[in-house]
Amino acid sequence: VKWYARKRPAGSKWNVRLIHVNRDAVIRDLFVNGEVDVFAKYVNTGKPRDPIKDGEDASVLRRPLIQAEYSIKKRNMLNLWNFSPKHFFTDSSGAFWRERRLPKGLYTDGKLVYEQNYRYSDGKNGMKPISRLDALLKSKAIKNEVKGDLLKRLETHAPDVVIED
Repeated sequence: VKWYARKRPAGSKWNVRLIHVNRDAVIRDLFVNGEVDVFAKYVNTGKPRDPIKDGEDASVLRRPLIQAEYSIKKRNMLNLWNFSPKHFFTDSSGAFWRERRLPKGLYTDGKLVYEQNYRYSDGKNGMKPISRLDALLKSKAIKNEVKGDLLKRLETHAPDVVIED
């Protein structure tokens, strides 16, 4: 909290003080004390993340720009420990709560293509680089409709996995 005092007028018995609260520090303190939770939603803007440099082909696929939208909610009994009544009653097997692995498949950041792998010894997810995205798109082993779906998804859909810098 920062505060500023105005000089007292002559002959008065009062002061004027302006208080400026550091909102980010207050929210962090509430989060550390367990009073609020921070939720993030990631949106694909459809714009390229890296600018086009001079002499480069503009038709080459660029990594999409992903923006985060944060919301803060007060912690209560319904969202304590990430509890959701909807998941509790609709997921009969309880697999939602146990499953912490990434689904099998291919993932990309717009430059490289990764394959999901899971280390059973210590229970950690991982991503193993397979190939460059442009080489995969030039490959004749993949159908053209799959390539088209991949490009459309990169341009419009929200990401499956996000690692914040």
